Amino acid sequence: MKFVGLVKFFRNEEFLDSLLSGCFHCSPPERYRMDEQLGVSDKIESCAYSYRVKRNDPPIVIMINDIEITDPLSLTVHNNPYKDSWMHCWFTLNIPDSEDGLAVLKSDLDRMKKEFGSDYAFIPNSNLNELIHRLKSVSIKDLQYGEVEYSNDSAKFSCRCKSLSYSYQREFRFLFGECAVSEEDFFILNYENGFRDLIYKNATVKLTDRENGHVWFELK
Repeated sequence: MKFVGLVKFFRNEEFLDSLLSGCFHCSPPERYRMDEQLGVSDKIESCAYSYRVKRNDPPIVIMINDIEITDPLSLTVHNNPYKDSWMHCWFTLNIPDSEDGLAVLKSDLDRMKKEFGSDYAFIPNSNLNELIHRLKSVSIKDLQYGEVEYSNDSAKFSCRCKSLSYSYQREFRFLFGECAVSEEDFFILNYENGFRDLIYKNATVKLTDRENGHVWFELK
């Protein structure tokens, strides 16, 4: 398995161009909890459980010290020390060592394009550290980053771990600060000189056999 870089898909080419120009647009978890778009929507984003009246969830009953609460407006349960953060999410492009692994990777990429758009940004592994340096230089919030884990155990769910049903997204997340559970405003960074020297628009990424020229994998 070789880490080649990160990919981010876009439905709107203007948003992609905005990223290249230096706009790093980060979303709070509540945006995903309330979204209904395929692939984006996740009612338990960054938490183990959530309930929202305005989402038309089935009614629940909460017991606190034998007191029954039957009309809560919302409820969010975290089972770990990780709190909500503003997120900027990418697809981790790891090239597998087997043909079967490549087939799964191609399938995951096709699904990502269908759900998130066919235009994409690509940042090579060699440029990632510089991107992180630039983000830290303009952010007023702490930055953490890394690959997301996937599990069937809801007790592990957090901003760093999602349901196994989302594993095809192979997420790498940039996490900024700590936001309120109900936060819906975006956190936007602007790097004046842009990222065009680090992040490439719709770049072709190809894995070719040196001996016979066979193309094992291609992103374009």
